[in-house]
Amino acid sequence: MHLPAAVRTCHRVAIRLTRSHAGKPHPAIASLRAALLWLLAWLATVAVSAACAQPVELSASRVGTLLGQELRYLEDPDGRLDLAAVRARADSMRPSEQAVPNFGYTRTTYWFHVRLVNRDPLVTRWLLEAQYPQLDDVSFYALRGDTVVTASRAGRLFPFGQRQVEHRNLIYPLELAEGEAVDIYLRVHTQSSLQLPLLLSTPAALFTRDLKVQLALGLLYGVLVAMLVFNLLAYVQIRHRSYLHYMQFTGSYMFCQLAINGLAFQYLWPDAPRWAATALPVFVCMSLVGMLNFSRSFLDLAHCLPRTDRLMRAYALALLLLALAALVTPYRIAITLATVNAFFVSLGVFAVAVVAVSRGLKQARYFMLAWAAPLVGIGLYPLKTFGLLPSNVLTEYGLQIGSAVEALLLSAALLDRMKILKEQNERIEADARRDLEQRVAQRTEELNGALRELSDANAVLQQMNVLDGLTGVKNRKHFDERLDSELKSQARTGRPLSLLLIDIDHFKSVNDTHGHLAGDACLRAVAGAIAASLFRPGDEVSRYGGEEFAVVLPETPAPGAAALAERIRSAVEQLQLHWEQGERIPLTVSIGVAQAKPGQGAVPLIATADAQLYRAKHEGRNCVRTASGEAGGVVVPLPR
Repeated sequence: MHLPAAVRTCHRVAIRLTRSHAGKPHPAIASLRAALLWLLAWLATVAVSAACAQPVELSASRVGTLLGQELRYLEDPDGRLDLAAVRARADSMRPSEQAVPNFGYTRTTYWFHVRLVNRDPLVTRWLLEAQYPQLDDVSFYALRGDTVVTASRAGRLFPFGQRQVEHRNLIYPLELAEGEAVDIYLRVHTQSSLQLPLLLSTPAALFTRDLKVQLALGLLYGVLVAMLVFNLLAYVQIRHRSYLHYMQFTGSYMFCQLAINGLAFQYLWPDAPRWAATALPVFVCMSLVGMLNFSRSFLDLAHCLPRTDRLMRAYALALLLLALAALVTPYRIAITLATVNAFFVSLGVFAVAVVAVSRGLKQARYFMLAWAAPLVGIGLYPLKTFGLLPSNVLTEYGLQIGSAVEALLLSAALLDRMKILKEQNERIEADARRDLEQRVAQRTEELNGALRELSDANAVLQQMNVLDGLTGVKNRKHFDERLDSELKSQARTGRPLSLLLIDIDHFKSVNDTHGHLAGDACLRAVAGAIAASLFRPGDEVSRYGGEEFAVVLPETPAPGAAALAERIRSAVEQLQLHWEQGERIPLTVSIGVAQAKPGQGAVPLIATADAQLYRAKHEGRNCVRTASGEAGGVVVPLPR
């Protein structure tokens, strides 16, 4: 029997037991009935509270799951309750029915509670991630029994460095042994939409998920930056205001997304929390100003729809004033006005594009298609923000996906406009006088020059890659960037990182005896043997210079690195490289191994590996040497 049904049954039994045979309760019986009903109600409340307070058991199956429906929450309208007062009112906490609790724009402070018990004997470090960077003030408490073991306060109103983990989302690490329990309390107060997508994760799972998210965001911002550069070049050549307005829209919109994703606070203004809590409505309004002016200019509304042009110009001016007012207006009011205006501007611009297409304006075709792409995302995001729709992939990332499509289609629209302008210029060239023909030819040449420059720039970008032209492995530039990135990651996580420096023995004699073409063949063969010996996706070989190669081995201690180095040495020794007239060129390598120390820079690490490499050279070549021992010629099995 479900709990509410059981309570109703007890209620009916109590009524029957306390009524007299005549159907009217005796006064004493009525008092007994009231006391019994109060007791049943209290027991039901306690039972419901206990049922909702069941601990969440941490195991591998719970990684990546949202804890919204496991939470209990308590409203604190005045924001005066402290942790002790909230714990005293634990029975008043209500269970959350949403995977992502969403209370929209509210002045109320909310307390959330969940109890966690670790059932995984292999994982002792867990992470709680609040995947909503717009939260202003979040206090976190972790209790074992009645003792507060961890307490922190962070959010958009506090410097970024105050966070427990330097991440765009609020992340709280927990150290729990098997069978150990902890009570988590979160106090959330914000002027933004109060949402709490609380995700359970592990460091490895967070790292994997962040790679995918950063790749997607990198693609989005890469498209936006490319469009900014493209339109800047187009404006320099054509000098048409449409490109400036589009640059304003794209730039402001990019900063909107950076603010929404929390990347702006993390990388651009981590020590300016006041601006971080104000920037979003400002950039939203500025992006809407750019979109309105771009629409007016691109569609030439001053000629085809003059009344609409005047209305949109006045609307853009009002939004500009709203952007300035957002600097001093309370955030809740400013973001509400900005969000509502974003919804109406989106619908209005799309409607104007439809009207322009119906009147035969050619350049409006691509424009209408381009603006239809993000319209769904722009419409869904405010509804999600106000709590009218649940938070999911469509409502959370629909705006970003639509915006990337929009940027590409708007670029096609601009190219189509170039084509139309070119056709118009050709007609003018055929009908106008000689002096006008000369100007038309000059304008056409400017357009062709812009296209040539864009084509040349695109060719240069395609040639800029990270591969070594001779061996096909990564080049030195990529190695320097990768090693610096891995050292920073190792400094944060404490995981081991090793480096191999590999040098081909007697390479100069190969060049002197067989020629440089044979030397190039040797370099390619050794590079292929090294690459074939690397099985893990994170391991990477680069050409360090001349006949030297470098291998970066993340999450690999020195013994494992030495074993891998021995496998590479053996693979090179077994190469069957034949040159002119079938003559075999014997190849061997000397390898130096070094493991990075916590906080160590790239230069000391390379110097350590280089010292071991020279040690291997001096001790007979064709061997592996490490900073803590030797691998010699013994094959050490690699861990699988």
